[in-house]
Amino acid sequence: MTTYRDFEDLRDNAPAAYKAEIAIDLGHADKERLSELWAATTDGEFRLTLTGAAGRFWERNLRLRETDIPEDHFAVEVVVDSYADPEMGHTIYLDAVAYCGSEEVGEQCWEMLADDDLERDFAAHLVKRVKEFISPHADPTGMDCQVEVVEVSEL
Repeated sequence: MTTYRDFEDLRDNAPAAYKAEIAIDLGHADKERLSELWAATTDGEFRLTLTGAAGRFWERNLRLRETDIPEDHFAVEVVVDSYADPEMGHTIYLDAVAYCGSEEVGEQCWEMLADDDLERDFAAHLVKRVKEFISPHADPTGMDCQVEVVEVSEL
């Protein structure tokens, strides 16, 4: 069995990797409040806690399904981007890349990412986290937040 020294070693040498593209749409009936909420999403602490929550969700769920995965054989890296336009909306984009240290772990990861029920759980989980993470910076009352896993692909 291959052993990986650290995250970079796993990322650079993973025999299987998958990317989940996630869209988080924010809205509010009051455009001024939406601007305040959107400004909160540009905060570095907000983005760090959001990406951490997304990555931990997927890692925790895979390890709950398959308890025999070596610690160094699975990791999730999440990159955040965002786009705001009065006509097109306000969206935070997350690219969650799962690095798998073996083909077997990759198969287990793919099955997890293809689980529609877990995808719905993830969306509900992240909606709660977004509101929680925004609240130190802006009042999320009345905010509409929708989370969707747009696409999952093999890298």
